[in-house]
Amino acid sequence: MRVGTGIATSAGVTANPLTGATLDIGVRRALDLLVLDHIKVQAWDRVLFVQCGDGWIVEEAWRRAVRAYVCGLDTSAADVELAKQLREVPGKLEFQRWDGQDLPVPDRDFDRVVATFAPGLGQDPTVLCRELRRVLRAEGDAYLLYPVAADARVQLALAQGGWREVREIARSDDQSAALVHARGTLATGADLDQKIV
Repeated sequence: MRVGTGIATSAGVTANPLTGATLDIGVRRALDLLVLDHIKVQAWDRVLFVQCGDGWIVEEAWRRAVRAYVCGLDTSAADVELAKQLREVPGKLEFQRWDGQDLPVPDRDFDRVVATFAPGLGQDPTVLCRELRRVLRAEGDAYLLYPVAADARVQLALAQGGWREVREIARSDDQSAALVHARGTLATGADLDQKIV
């Protein structure tokens, strides 16, 4: 199997991971690099990327962490097929489609989860935050990239999803996207009830 770093389209454009609109491939890669520069991935980690586009970010994370297992999910069948053709290495670097609601992976299966929240694609941030919690191991790390304009909505979703330790760790150069880190300490039901009231 050939592993490459192909470009998603010959025109040099891709979908904006935050809005779904057409975006210059260089801008998409800049957002991907923002994420990669701030996440911690080590050998033997199991890492999940949610809304990974053509899979470039997934492949790059895999290259940076020798012996890690990395999986990418996207709602676009075309992006998943392209990622599989360009990058997939069965058992090490894999891609699959998801419905935008339920992550098609087992409970507590990943050490790191990186998700892009795209309100323009109709994603519900509360459902996404709960799903991230479900698939992440107890002491794992979650990272969420989202448009700054959706900050209040995402912060509420994280609280409703049961996340207790959440902090912003980066912003895009144009200040339009934020990256938050949620540590694996998860709120209990009682903590969640007190926080939401």
